[in-house]
Amino acid sequence: MDPNNPERFADDARRYRLDARVATGGMGEVWRATDTVLGRVVAVKILKAEYADDPTFRGRFETEARNAAALFHPNVAGIFDFGQSATSDGSGSTRPYLVMELVDGQPLSALLRPDQPMDPAIVVDIMAQAADGIGAAHRAGIVHRDVKPANLLVTPDRTVKITDFGIARAADGLALTQTGMVMGTPQYISPEQAQGMTAGPAADVYSLGVVAFECLAGRRPFVAETAVATALAHLRDPVPDLPGNVPPGLASVVRRAMAKKPEERFADGAELARALRDPSSVAAPAAAAEPAPTQATQVLGGAAVPAAAAAATAFPPTGAAAVVTEETTEPAGADEPRKTPVLPWVAGILALLLVAALVWIFVATSGGDDDDPAAPPSETSSAPPTSSATTETTTSEPTSETTSAEPETFDLDVDSYRGRNINEVRDELRDQFGLEVTRDEVENDGSQVPNTVSEISPSTGLTAGDSVTVQFWGPEPSPEPTETQPTETQPTETEPTLPVPTDTATTEAP
Repeated sequence: MDPNNPERFADDARRYRLDARVATGGMGEVWRATDTVLGRVVAVKILKAEYADDPTFRGRFETEARNAAALFHPNVAGIFDFGQSATSDGSGSTRPYLVMELVDGQPLSALLRPDQPMDPAIVVDIMAQAADGIGAAHRAGIVHRDVKPANLLVTPDRTVKITDFGIARAADGLALTQTGMVMGTPQYISPEQAQGMTAGPAADVYSLGVVAFECLAGRRPFVAETAVATALAHLRDPVPDLPGNVPPGLASVVRRAMAKKPEERFADGAELARALRDPSSVAAPAAAAEPAPTQATQVLGGAAVPAAAAAATAFPPTGAAAVVTEETTEPAGADEPRKTPVLPWVAGILALLLVAALVWIFVATSGGDDDDPAAPPSETSSAPPTSSATTETTTSEPTSETTSAEPETFDLDVDSYRGRNINEVRDELRDQFGLEVTRDEVENDGSQVPNTVSEISPSTGLTAGDSVTVQFWGPEPSPEPTETQPTETQPTETEPTLPVPTDTATTEAP
């Protein structure tokens, strides 16, 4: 239609016309589109061209299509079609696309504000709907495995739609990843996922509990400087107290949903939804969050090796370092002399294996909110390495220090910044992460809110002092002022004629 803006289609058959890009993630981009056959507005998710030949990413697309298409529930975004189209680079490769229900709403991540808790009644409404949708998936034998605010869309009438079943897994299906590979987002990951264990319905319940906590408290329950430290916090740290304005019954439901052991949580999403709507029907939750250190010991191996001591060796710069240091000094002076010298080496090796496993979090979830803005509420990651370097005195230490330097990098949860004011995001990235920010204005076709963030690049493997580019939507196009300018000149042209009748009237009066 417009020669300067030719029509784009998601498919080779030119059925799904791409009208406006509404979101971009690490793996793909989402477009507002038109189904030209049925004449309806849809959303089309397209895998990025650079991942077109990657079997893992293609597998995630197919998994999302297969799992979500099997669900028919008002709280799950519907899937309409799935296909593949040729890439435009002439390579002959194809990339998959997914046609789904276009949800007129925002991700919950865009509605959350730091230190601004939501009204408990609203939280119950939103989270109960989310649990309903997840419960429908559980009944179909599907575990989402990546429940987080960015995957919960909220419409203006407060209807919740669950999206992104890209790493979901059928209970009896084959894993999409290698054995022991961690899937999920560190800030919302369940303890069993952090250990690389099989995630059942209770893992989704845990993640829903974390999201509910964040909504009620205005902050995440577990925050650390690195993804590894955050995952460890889910394993061993007790659940913090919720604000005093949260009804005790609701607080108990959230605590039980976040129990460290899967068997102590609600069985599935449906049971959690019932508890949220009627906390009085739930028995007092067992205080199972306390034995977390035992849980952490199991992660590092079956031997009686102090997990905290091993973790301290592996991650001295993490946010949990202050806690770990105390536990490290005691075994060093008392326990180790009684053991064979092999155990410290075993502890270090096991801890490093844990690091390697947890780093898979970002290999698997490098896009979207798979991320570490858990770092914002904590100190910048530049300080701990400095103190670590100061305390190292022997020449043999730099080798181990180099090994532990990798976890000091962090990832940004891009989805949690999209839709927020550019200046607010710029200040946050500078003040809380120590990043150098370059602003990049993106042309706005009128479908986006001006001065709001659309993308951050790079978003993974960052350290304090790195430079990132924050793209934000420019002003809406304003063709109307151009059209009104001629009308402003017309009165100017008629003004000289106004005095003429006046003069004539004056001469005729006498």
